[in-house]
Amino acid sequence: MARSLSVKIPTASLIADIEASLAQIEKDIANYPAEKKAYHEAVEAHKSEIARIAIDALTNRPELIGTHFDSPIRIETRYGNVSITVTDPKALGFPDAPIAPDEPNRSQSFGRDYTTKKQLLEKNLKVLKMTSQEEVNATTYNTVIDLL
Repeated sequence: MARSLSVKIPTASLIADIEASLAQIEKDIANYPAEKKAYHEAVEAHKSEIARIAIDALTNRPELIGTHFDSPIRIETRYGNVSITVTDPKALGFPDAPIAPDEPNRSQSFGRDYTTKKQLLEKNLKVLKMTSQEEVNATTYNTVIDLL
């Protein structure tokens, strides 16, 4: 029969990990506006590049233009409106879209709590600093490590 293993983690190292994670969240919160601005600028540049490639393809590559769904560029006219659809962006060489930065302190669900990661870590840090125990068990560590 296998025996159960009792693992203990030093409270001081867990506190240090939580403080480091909180410092990183603070840094990410401070950098988020600049990252968001850079993302919006990248989106505008991406749109301009797509427009340039599409115009170039419409002008210089007529073999890509058709009216069927399998054409890389489909042109349709309905009720006096003209619709140009790019059905295969890879065939035209469109660049990949920029990826939006994640909001570092957004509210999310942690078990039954809907809160921010920062608030939950601060709450756990407060409890760990109040304890007089030198070690915490592995279950407590696993609960907190998911947040780090």
